[in-house]
Amino acid sequence: MTTLRAKDETAPARQEAPARKNARAPLLRNLLLLRLCILVFLLSNTALALGFGVVGAAPVLAGCALAAFLLFSFRPKEGGLLAAPIDARTFAACLALAVALLLLGGETHLFYANLDWLMRDAVLSDLTRQGFPLFYRYEGQDYLLRAPLGMYLLPAAIGRWTGLAGAHIAMLAQNTLLLGVCLYFVARLAGARIAPFLALFVLFSGLDILPQLFLEGLALPDHLEWWNPAFQYSSHVTQLFWVPNHALPGWWAALLLLLLAREEIDLALLAILFAATLLWSPLAAVGAAPLIGFCALRLGRGLFAPRILAAAVAGLCFLPIALYLTIDAESVRHGWLLAIPGFVGLYVAFILVEIPHAAILLAARERLARSDRALVGAGVVVLLALPFYSFGPNNDLAMRASIPALFLLAFAFARVAVSTPRDGGALASLISAIVIAAAATPAMEIKRALVVQAFAISDCDLLTSWRKTDPHVFPTNYLARREMVPAWLGAASDARLEIEQRSCWPDHPHLPDSRK
Repeated sequence: MTTLRAKDETAPARQEAPARKNARAPLLRNLLLLRLCILVFLLSNTALALGFGVVGAAPVLAGCALAAFLLFSFRPKEGGLLAAPIDARTFAACLALAVALLLLGGETHLFYANLDWLMRDAVLSDLTRQGFPLFYRYEGQDYLLRAPLGMYLLPAAIGRWTGLAGAHIAMLAQNTLLLGVCLYFVARLAGARIAPFLALFVLFSGLDILPQLFLEGLALPDHLEWWNPAFQYSSHVTQLFWVPNHALPGWWAALLLLLLAREEIDLALLAILFAATLLWSPLAAVGAAPLIGFCALRLGRGLFAPRILAAAVAGLCFLPIALYLTIDAESVRHGWLLAIPGFVGLYVAFILVEIPHAAILLAARERLARSDRALVGAGVVVLLALPFYSFGPNNDLAMRASIPALFLLAFAFARVAVSTPRDGGALASLISAIVIAAAATPAMEIKRALVVQAFAISDCDLLTSWRKTDPHVFPTNYLARREMVPAWLGAASDARLEIEQRSCWPDHPHLPDSRK
């Protein structure tokens, strides 16, 4: 009896320990990571709104507050991925991979930064120096900085206190969080061996090496993806190295689409992310819109649930952001491509080279998760449709609106590739051939980062950087004429940045100091 009483007395103590552990578990769940990253997107919109006048700022701030309420009131399903504790080892590995990719891509200029970073550095420098709204004067005309500024605003706010170097470090930290968490979630969702899956996912690309070999022989260009003059679908490494400001919101939209398909989240979270990422990349949001609409239609009557209606209200509050992004936008080049000479041949060749992975998924559709099949199929439809219309100086629509759909295709292909037995069969051989040929594109991007000399961060302003890099095409994708700016945006600052007569990149390997 004494022994039994002793056991009974210790039982409550043993039961209290798991209870205390479970009480702490919510702080360490995967949901925390999801909330942190969506909050980053919301805070960047808040930062921009604070530069608007009261009429423009009030609805955006209200929308951010309502979106934050919906985000933090969400409860994950029991036994799901978001309710599970954070896998510390996998998360640490994904963060390390994210840091490596972003540093190789040119962030902080530890390695060579591609040419797109010259204008991007200028935007960050100008916002760090003067904040938003930001005005320029060129040839007697005043312009407003009108661009997707989402990636820059929080780092620039930190840079106001820490200097330009601090702003660049803050951008690296922000982007590492967004990329690392995204990689962590796709690795967990895949349910496959993590290392090979992430390798295939990150190195995902079209077969750009094949047309380049046909056109150029062994004299391959430094950048393989412009073999087709009309459109480009960028590899994942290219997206991260050249345009992380588009890649990160596009990848997060696709990630939430996958989570919605797996019933891990509701449409409300996807809706508020969509609204918040417009400021980061409206073109990536355009690519995500039909996929979100496809998922919404499948909900049927569930589309009118209170949380979803509240998310729609929150999304409408972001209208001033959308209007800001479209100020004087008609000056950006756009139009249908059907009439260009040889369009049909260019289109067919483009599809065969860029997304042969879709044929593999069709052949191996039984290997796809049942929840993912319709969504991945919708993504392929988007990729088939995008080349028909052009928007932007270099047809940015195809390059950027394709990002969410390419993410879904890459996720499904990598998952099938890892799970396919290496038995020498036709399917395994085709997968291997695609993987090997596709690896050339990211390999060339990584090679450039490792081989070409790095150069220092510049604090030249946007106009100066433009004149020194591409003076023949005015940057209408960054600047809107002052007279087109609506009154609700707020009073114009008296400060105007103009072209500076000084050197910007004296140590740049391709832009000698003599270009002044």
